[in-house]
Amino acid sequence: MNRRGRQSRAALVDAGRAAFSAKRYEEVSIAEIAAAAGAAVGSIGYHFGGKHELYLAVHEAVLEDFWDRLQALRGPAMERLTQGFDIYLDFVQQHGTALIMTPRAGADERLLAQHERHRDRLVTALLTEIVSTGEGSTVHIAIDGWLAFVEGATARWLTEGDPDRERLRALVLAAGFATIQTTLALDPSITMTSRVIAALLDLSNAAQPTRKENT
Repeated sequence: MNRRGRQSRAALVDAGRAAFSAKRYEEVSIAEIAAAAGAAVGSIGYHFGGKHELYLAVHEAVLEDFWDRLQALRGPAMERLTQGFDIYLDFVQQHGTALIMTPRAGADERLLAQHERHRDRLVTALLTEIVSTGEGSTVHIAIDGWLAFVEGATARWLTEGDPDRERLRALVLAAGFATIQTTLALDPSITMTSRVIAALLDLSNAAQPTRKENT
C-alpha cells in the first residue's frame, strides 16, 4: 500500500472511531464515515471489505491505543495501577462500553477473538506483576474474575447521574487486592512479587485510621 492509501485508511479508522464512539453500530452509516474522512464511500469496501470489517479495525485500534498507554506507565506498582485504571475510565467515557468492554454473547467470532487476545495480554501482564513463583491457574482465574468485576462496576458507574470517580477507583482497587489476598490463602504455593507486597503494605497503611494522641 502506498502512502496515499495508508493515509486514506488511517483517516477512515479515525472517522470510524469517532462515529462508533458516539453512536451504536446500527446507527452509523458508511456514508457518514466516508464523508468525515473526506473519502469516497467505496473506499471503505476497498480498504476493509465493509462496515463490519471497518468496525473490527476501529476496535483493534482503540485497544492497541489503550495498551500503548498502559505500557508507557512508570513508577511504583500502586501508582501505575491507579493511573492505569484512570486511563481505562478515560477510554470508556470517550469510546463507550462497546469498543472497550467484553462483547455481548452472540457477537461476531472475529470480534470476540480480537477482544480475548487483548484481554489475555492484559491478564498476562498482571500475572507477571503479581506472581513471583507458584502455579498460576488459581490466580489466573482470580484475575479474570476481578476484570469481570471491573467491567460490571464501571458499567453501573456510567449510569449514575453524577459519577464519583474516586469512589469507583477505591472500590475496584480494594476488590483487586482482596482478590489477591484470597487467592494466596487458597493457594499458599503462590509467592507475590516485591512490587505487589509493597503495594499491599501501602494500601494497608492508607486504610489505617489516624490515632488521636491522649491528652
